[in-house]
Amino acid sequence: MLGVYQLSKAFIIVNRIKLLLLAPGDTALIETNETVWVSKKITGTYHSRVTQVSQGTGHIGTTLDPNYIGPSLISLPNHSIHPVELIPKTTNFVTLAFQYLHTESSREHGNTHGRRDILGEVGIQTNREESNALDKPYMSNKDLLLLKLEECKDYQSIKSERERRANQNNTEVQNKNKKILSLKLYAAFIGLILVLGLLTQYLQANQKQLGQKNWYAGTNYTINALMIVIPSALTALITVDLNRKI
Repeated sequence: MLGVYQLSKAFIIVNRIKLLLLAPGDTALIETNETVWVSKKITGTYHSRVTQVSQGTGHIGTTLDPNYIGPSLISLPNHSIHPVELIPKTTNFVTLAFQYLHTESSREHGNTHGRRDILGEVGIQTNREESNALDKPYMSNKDLLLLKLEECKDYQSIKSERERRANQNNTEVQNKNKKILSLKLYAAFIGLILVLGLLTQYLQANQKQLGQKNWYAGTNYTINALMIVIPSALTALITVDLNRKI
């Protein structure tokens, strides 16, 4: 929670740990510590968490518009007869689910980042400290927000893991393609050896009839040469595959 406003008593928490007691029947307007940006092809919905609702808070059911950027303003009422504790940056009270759109949104959402227009409608005006906290440049600029995100250790860890998996998948695909190519080459080499062997037997069996042909001697020479080259190439291919597996 970047900021927390109670309708009965407005105040903000900026980068400080405080304990907020949400009084029975009161409502807190919470500015999330997280800043999000989504493209025109992504929308979202905010949902209550059972651990929080079970204490008596109201259900959360609002939306994230396409192409929105900024922190989120979440309304959290206390319907119970007991105070509810909220600890900024510690209490998990909402879940954001994203959905992809088949086509880009053609409408601009028109919402200000942090929805301070809503705060104004309920009579809450931000002071200079609060405005500075909500007006950090990256909260309204997606490029600056990306730079800020890249400073996050969690993001760096996730990005590194994704790159590792992508490289692993690429390696597996390459190895699979090489294996398929090797199998095709094995089939081609073995097939050629069988064909050349049959041709050799045919020429030898019909030497008397074909020996006087002009092409006979050249054909025999070519077949004998190929019978040396192709098995050598097959042996080399087997050696390469064995080394790759090792």
